[in-house]
Amino acid sequence: MFLLPLIIFLPILEIIGFIVIGGRIGVGWSFLWLIADVVVGFMLLRSINERPRRAARNPNNAEEAALEDMFDGFCIFAGAMLLIFPGFVSDFFAAPLLIPPVRHLLFLYLKRRHIGVMDNINTTSQSFTYWYSSDGTSGTGSGTPHKDAGSQTIEGEYRNVGDEKKLQ
Repeated sequence: MFLLPLIIFLPILEIIGFIVIGGRIGVGWSFLWLIADVVVGFMLLRSINERPRRAARNPNNAEEAALEDMFDGFCIFAGAMLLIFPGFVSDFFAAPLLIPPVRHLLFLYLKRRHIGVMDNINTTSQSFTYWYSSDGTSGTGSGTPHKDAGSQTIEGEYRNVGDEKKLQ
């Protein structure tokens, strides 16, 4: 719902931004700004895998650190893609995603907003994806799977290939 207006209106806003900002700073500086954005965007994409991991620094809270690390990676990826997209408006949206304290505050806000999901994940023995996909309310319920989820039986056969090789 939010993405369609953004796809339609972002290019229009970018053209308006080029006209307004390009008129103030000049065409040459605008062009250099766009080239620098693309270079910085690609450098950020390359640096995502080289970031230190919080879980290694703080093993006491490894689950939350790993979740925040993934969130940081997503924010850096989204910010880099917005920088690569030509225009000044997309740069304006990319800037908060690339500032670490702002990312941390955004993570804390989203964590507080969805604290029920995290509490239910920690109290059940099921994984996040199992709980989230099997709960009909998608994060707002009790965290228990549907009552019909355990009634399905999956049958199959298996064999250990490693044992057959040892016998020959």
